Amino acid sequence: MKNNLTFVALCFTMLLNAQWINDTSCSKKASLITNNAIEYAMNLEYMAAFGAANSALLIDEDCGCAKLTLAAISSNNENWGSRLEKLKAINTTKLSPEEKGWYQYLTASLENRQAISKSLASKFPKGALMNYLGTSPQDFNSFKLFAEKFPSYASSAYNMMSYGYMRGDYGKEDPVNAMKYVKMSQDMHDGPNSYDSMAEHYAAKGDYENALNAALKAVDYAAFASPYMKTAQLYYAKKNKKSISDKVIEHQESMQKAIMSGDYEAYKKFEHPEIKVPTGDSNLNPFYIYTEKDVVVDTAITWEFFTLSNMETYFSPDMKTAVITFVADGKYTFIDNAKTVSYATRGSSVWNNTDDGWKILHTSYAPRKGRIGIPERTN
Repeated sequence: MKNNLTFVALCFTMLLNAQWINDTSCSKKASLITNNAIEYAMNLEYMAAFGAANSALLIDEDCGCAKLTLAAISSNNENWGSRLEKLKAINTTKLSPEEKGWYQYLTASLENRQAISKSLASKFPKGALMNYLGTSPQDFNSFKLFAEKFPSYASSAYNMMSYGYMRGDYGKEDPVNAMKYVKMSQDMHDGPNSYDSMAEHYAAKGDYENALNAALKAVDYAAFASPYMKTAQLYYAKKNKKSISDKVIEHQESMQKAIMSGDYEAYKKFEHPEIKVPTGDSNLNPFYIYTEKDVVVDTAITWEFFTLSNMETYFSPDMKTAVITFVADGKYTFIDNAKTVSYATRGSSVWNNTDDGWKILHTSYAPRKGRIGIPERTN
């Protein structure tokens, strides 16, 4: 325990004195804030980097390093991204040599960046950011080499190394070292991304309970509109897959009861205003859009019973879509001639988890081999 506390204290002291760019065009206070902005950006926490960079500009409106940070975290998409616009607005004559190097890297094409990053690392051998620009997920050893050379700035590198160990990029898959390095990242940098990484590592092992706990720690840094909320919700759904499956099956059964009784008020709870429900009946007629009129329509038959069984649920990877397969059995009588028919089909339904809950997306029925479905409609 004592050794751990010593390590954390040492890392904290190193971070206080560490600067991603040694020589900046910013004032002393703005430079300290911008250093935090870069630390956030390197740890993929772009909203925090946005806030810190803008805070630095409130103190020093000419802080080039802050302007470069804002450009770096903006999109480079030529149709809607603002990176190029932000870069053009920077007066490069006021930038420090390292800042000019970063500017050169950001304005370069993807094809030329590798060569530029090598040149900058050679020109600024003690510049952490200049060297970090040369790291790449295409070569996980680049993160290991950076961490060895710049241990004071290694939080992001440690996080990336954890993925390398988890995926087997350093040999065989090594979950133990993956967790070791993501925790080292957390010890060095107080931010949400490493907790999101930890959650992904747990999820990769199928441990959705711990994945959820780690994801919620990431969400807790900025709960409202957190970019990590989506994955937390996914891990919650994975953890509770059985109960969610039971709930969707319950919806299917309740919806079928509403249809059988012609109760649109009960049925419409499962509709979504933006979803049209294509439906295929067991008479094998063409698909049609199922609406209120189909729920309340008078039919040529009366049902003695209708049951669903053998219900199985299958989820999409994001747990937002569920497919239920089932068999249906029943008995109906024609109103005009009192003829009784034994009904036997197999069917499927598709449900979507919307902001308003699970809603029906599609249904389809077909007679089981050698059996009979519903008759043709006469109205």
